[in-house]
Amino acid sequence: MDREKLFRASNFFFELSKGIVIFIVVLILIHFFVATIYKVDGPSMEPNFHTSQYVLIDRISYIFSTPKRGDVVVLKFPGDPEKSKYVKRIIGLPKEKVTLKDGFVYVNSTLLTEVYLPTNTQTYPDMEISLNQDEYFVLGDNRENSNDSRFFGIVPKKFMIGKAFLYVLPIKDWGYIPKEEY
Repeated sequence: MDREKLFRASNFFFELSKGIVIFIVVLILIHFFVATIYKVDGPSMEPNFHTSQYVLIDRISYIFSTPKRGDVVVLKFPGDPEKSKYVKRIIGLPKEKVTLKDGFVYVNSTLLTEVYLPTNTQTYPDMEISLNQDEYFVLGDNRENSNDSRFFGIVPKKFMIGKAFLYVLPIKDWGYIPKEEY
């Protein structure tokens, strides 16, 4: 009788352990291939994103589709020895010409209307860049305080971790990140 109880107990713990391992493996797979959480660090995306906000990042959508102008993305910059991650907004798409002139942003010579920015936001320094296939030009929403493509250059698609689509924390901010239409 005691052997039977011991066998049932060990069987229970084996099944429980197996379930926990499977659960952890599934979470790891989701984290690396489907979605992950990112903590915003720094003022570069204010007023739309703030330090210590948590956002959910969709890792899988760019496998099946291409990034769009206005998408907020988390990316790795290849020239950063610390492998820091940045959150930025896509402004220029492959094969486009981005021009920053007199404080304004132009894409293919058309003024870009950025309704998500505070009124009178200026974008400096003046520059012009033509993008190749799979290259993107990204900017922070806080143009006066952002390390972005104006300083570190274009971003190849392979360095994009994913698209931010949901504010997670703090709870008062919970909700979908608005899609920008141009």
